[in-house]
Amino acid sequence: MRKTKLILIAGAAALAAALASCGQKPAETTAAETTAAETAAEETTAAESEVEKPESYGTVELCEYIGIPLEVTEINVTDEDVSSYINALVDSTPVYNEVDRAAELGDTVNIDYVGKKDGVEFEGGNALGYDLELGSHSFIDGFEDGLVGAKKGDKLDLNLTFPEQYHAEDLAGQAVVFEVTVNAVKEKTDAELNDAWVEDYTHGGQKTVEEYRKVILDQLTEQQERSRQTMEQNQVLTYALENSTFEVMPEAIAYEAQVARRAMEATLMQYGMTIDSYVEAAGISQEDIENQLTMSGENAAKLHLFVDAVAEKEGFEISEKDYQAMADYYGVSKELMVQAAGQDAVDFEAMYRHVGDFLIENAEKTVVEPETEAADAEAADAEASSGATEAGGAAGDGAEAEEAGSGEETKAGETEAAGETKNAG
Repeated sequence: MRKTKLILIAGAAALAAALASCGQKPAETTAAETTAAETAAEETTAAESEVEKPESYGTVELCEYIGIPLEVTEINVTDEDVSSYINALVDSTPVYNEVDRAAELGDTVNIDYVGKKDGVEFEGGNALGYDLELGSHSFIDGFEDGLVGAKKGDKLDLNLTFPEQYHAEDLAGQAVVFEVTVNAVKEKTDAELNDAWVEDYTHGGQKTVEEYRKVILDQLTEQQERSRQTMEQNQVLTYALENSTFEVMPEAIAYEAQVARRAMEATLMQYGMTIDSYVEAAGISQEDIENQLTMSGENAAKLHLFVDAVAEKEGFEISEKDYQAMADYYGVSKELMVQAAGQDAVDFEAMYRHVGDFLIENAEKTVVEPETEAADAEAADAEASSGATEAGGAAGDGAEAEEAGSGEETKAGETEAAGETKNAG
């Protein structure tokens, strides 16, 4: 099978970003960073607000869309898949047992601490009951090393110096004292897959390993089904757009490029980033971003033209069934989707899905062995779920920005509780 091209689902990308923006921001994002990102995004949106949605996107001469060639993969979740998934969860949930000995590297110590400069507590330099893994390098140099060898009940004064390049100017290069009380020393051991682990991990949802295996089997099967549906929609719509003829209005491209920009901004904002900061972090140019947004706009405009033309020709109308399918996909109500993204975006994605399902139903299908398609299916699901595109590009960069932003913020400040003692990297 040829590698499937992924097309930009502009409505889906905008809707997903809008829904994400309704949720809580990651804990790693500081208030100052969030405010800066929101302000920059608001300024960008305001500057572009004069680009209004055009009455006409242009024209399209539809290809023959009945009988589009489509390669499909049968759903195939194996016992090995289930075991691998569950074992990964077990590996990610180590057990911490309190021990009566001196702390070693790799142990977790539960501590209370107060940071003082010139005998005065400084802001963000204290916490109660904080779990710190020794050797994690999450605190400034010397803090964790100073707790190696400590035992439960020990009280220590750690005389340390903040880095010269520390982000808080009043602490950069300054000598401080951390008064630390060790509440417990805990040793990390690997968890064991058994009924007790299942009941604890699922909070009583399942009580045995076999019950949990059935739940995971159902979940992985559903994921494969969603992945297959995404792949199939991408295949038939990519084929349809490549074989139809378009005359796209420049105003439509500009408008849809703006939609793509706002979706990207909303995605980045979840991680305290702006397009400018992402460009710098990713090592790309503003010209690259603008070209990707323009390409996204053109492909989105073509998709709108195609979907609207097929819907009109076939006499399709959006039904409550279409809205419910979207609600099930996103796990939110129709009302929340409309509130987050607007009626137009919700209606477009509902019709997009309706047309896509129609093309799949009437496609000329060829069954492909699952073993040869597993990698492509996983890649397509990952890209499509984040609004990624090969033809459009911009939404995909937004997804990459999520990863870059998440990693950067986690390293810079893993919890607010630990405050200014973190290594700013």
